[in-house]
This record gives sequence, C-alpha cells and structure tokens, in this order.
Amino acid sequence: MKGEARPDGRGAGVNIVERMLGMRPRPPRGAAVRREVSGRIVVITGASRGIGAECARRFAAAGARVVLMARSADALDAVAAAIRARGGEAITIAVDLREIDAVEAAARRVIDGIGIPDVIISNAGHSIHRTLDEYADRAHDMTRVHGVNLHGPAALLRVLIPAMKSRGAGAVVAVSSVSAVVPAAGWSVYGSSKAAADAWFLAIAQEVTPEIAVSIVRLPLVRTKMIRATTAYERAAAMRPVDAAALIARAVVTGRRVLQPWWLPGAGALLALWPTALERTLRAQERRTRRG
Repeated sequence: MKGEARPDGRGAGVNIVERMLGMRPRPPRGAAVRREVSGRIVVITGASRGIGAECARRFAAAGARVVLMARSADALDAVAAAIRARGGEAITIAVDLREIDAVEAAARRVIDGIGIPDVIISNAGHSIHRTLDEYADRAHDMTRVHGVNLHGPAALLRVLIPAMKSRGAGAVVAVSSVSAVVPAAGWSVYGSSKAAADAWFLAIAQEVTPEIAVSIVRLPLVRTKMIRATTAYERAAAMRPVDAAALIARAVVTGRRVLQPWWLPGAGALLALWPTALERTLRAQERRTRRG
C-alpha cells in the first residue's frame, strides 16, 4: 500500500511497515520506570543528541539524577538546561570515549563526586558505511569506530561496574544494533564493533549476575543524525529516537538480557544454519544504498 505522503516526505505505508517490524514498541508504564530510577543516579553516554538525549529526558522526568556524557560540552549543556527547566536534575561530563585515560578519569569523577551509579545506559556509538576497498588504506576508520563502540564503553565500565557490584545492586543497558547479528556489505566496521561489544557484555553479564542486571538492546535503523550521511535511508522504515528510548526504559524495568526486534532471532538462526541465505537480499540493499 503506497499511502499518503507525510510532512517529512515519507509515505504512510512506511509507517505501517515500521509498526509491523516492531519499530513502535509499547513503552513501559511511567510508574514502573519511576520505581527503578527515581532519586537514583543514571549515567548515559552519547547523551548530547538522538537516543541518548531522549533517554536523558525520559529518566530525568521519572525523577532520576542523570549524568550526561558525550564529546560536546555545549550540546550536553543544552540538553541539561532543558531538563533543569522542567525541574529535573542533570550533571554533564564532556569526554571522548576514544581517549581511554580520559574515560577512566571520568568514571572515577562520577564515583567520587556524584556517587556510585544505579543505572548505566551505554548508548554512545559511531557508525560508518564503507566497503573494505574504501577503508583498506584508512586504518583509523576501524580504530575510531571500535574505540567509541567497544573500547571506550569497556573502559568506562571497568571502573563503574566493580563499584556497583561492591554495593550489590545496579543495572547496565548496552545499546546495540541488529548489525551485530546480521552482517551486511558496507557495514563491516560498524557491525564488527557491535558484535564484539555484544560478546563482551554477554560475558560480563554472567560474571556480575545477580548483583547487576546487564541488558543488550539491539536496535534496527533509528532516524538520528548518525544515518543522515546515507541518503537512501531518508525514506526507509526506521525507529524514532523516542521509541528507542522506550525500549531502553523497558530493559531497565525488566532486566531482560536481550531486547530486539521480533524477527532478529529468526534471521540469526537462519544465518547460523545457512550463512549465505541472506546474501542476495543484503547485496541488493547495499546497491540501493549506494544509489541513494
């Protein structure tokens, strides 16, 4: 069904597809979120925009003391100011997750100056759409993406999780991607960073249970600034940041180990049994992405 055009130029049919693909999840009850975070310290990385900023607003509205981390101090201050204007409490720490020493220092600053976190939303991420031929002589493409998506978060949590565990309670939510389960041409750098991070979080989860609940939220395409460089995604079905934040809030409330689109386990099982099953579809998607 083609549907009518919407103000953003995307057809109503796209919205129907988004719902069918689970991109409009039902948010948890506000009372349930408040029970988990009211009066507690919630650390959110990548909080200057997009999903992280939505999480910051949602948890602050539920009474949390949100600690916002990202590279841009100005952007963080803008998010924090909006939260404070609504009566919330927000603290900002500007840090680049690629700078490991600075990340560890920021984690100690949280513990010493604010307190041991009750909830950590490991949301910061960096994406890149590039084939192997395009980054064959660009080693920094891999180091930058893996730095933000794996090494930086691990450095932060190497400091924060032991403190949480010593207190005997807490929750960690890692924001991941369906790319961790379904590798696609053009996304080898991004997908590998997310798959590696998933493996790290799933292993850590076994070590810190039951004191700390560790959840992974695997998101489909989300309509944020991160995807704007790929023009083919302008009309594609995508999750909204507010819906992604709702799914993350559900992870905090339920403590479920993995939250993901309903279709992803089936795709993963298919690839495990038949590794080339989706290649034709994924290559076609890559060609469409290239044409923009």
